[in-house]
Amino acid sequence: MILSSLDKIVRRNLLEKSMPLHWWLEYFLHAAAGLREMSFDSLQIINTVSLPINSYSAFDMPDDFVDDVAVCIPMGQFLRPIPKNDSINPIRITDTTGNFIPYSDAATNPQTAGLTFFDFSAAGYWFWNINDFGEPTGRYFGGTGGDRMNGYKKIKARRQIQLTETYQSDSAILIYISDGSRADDLTQIDVEAFAAIQAYINWKRSPNADMKDSPEARTFYNERRLLRARLNEMSVTDLRNLIHSTYSASIKN
Repeated sequence: MILSSLDKIVRRNLLEKSMPLHWWLEYFLHAAAGLREMSFDSLQIINTVSLPINSYSAFDMPDDFVDDVAVCIPMGQFLRPIPKNDSINPIRITDTTGNFIPYSDAATNPQTAGLTFFDFSAAGYWFWNINDFGEPTGRYFGGTGGDRMNGYKKIKARRQIQLTETYQSDSAILIYISDGSRADDLTQIDVEAFAAIQAYINWKRSPNADMKDSPEARTFYNERRLLRARLNEMSVTDLRNLIHSTYSASIKN
């Protein structure tokens, strides 16, 4: 992969416009703004960080967090993605001193009760339909699959991602989309975005900076559309494999 930097793009644009280096800061501000705008949909900057889990099974979002791609459990060389769980309670509870505590530490917590109804445990009914030889006789309904121990929920009001209290690790790998707010003159970006960022600078330096239907704006939109096509990694081989993987062999009479 060939990378470029915002400094190279700005200096090249200054040379093309026959502008002195004194205009570098203004051009750079427009370039950083263009990078931020394109990072939402076209030139998505994907960051991966390892974050520690606090005492109530949550971790803070990074400062440049826009949206999540995945939350994973580190398992050596591999990552195990965990599903979203929108039923997680976003309200935290505290002890008598005002410190945040897990729900499992609360005195009255329905999660610690298990499968109980009116102080009667129904967990034993899981093995109810078996014969004298220990063989299941069927007629059990409601046993679902999926990962119920690990899950997460984005809570933007707290700027945190809350995990289930049964999360099986002391750290989490967060893969997320950055807004490009941490961009500086040495920020490395794909060279395919060179022309798109130049078009954004020219648009914002023109008298039509506030018009989204101006000729300069349309030039930027066309360059951004071309950038999306360049960044699309779908090939004919991938497309054929996707179609072939949907077929399966079966016995024919």
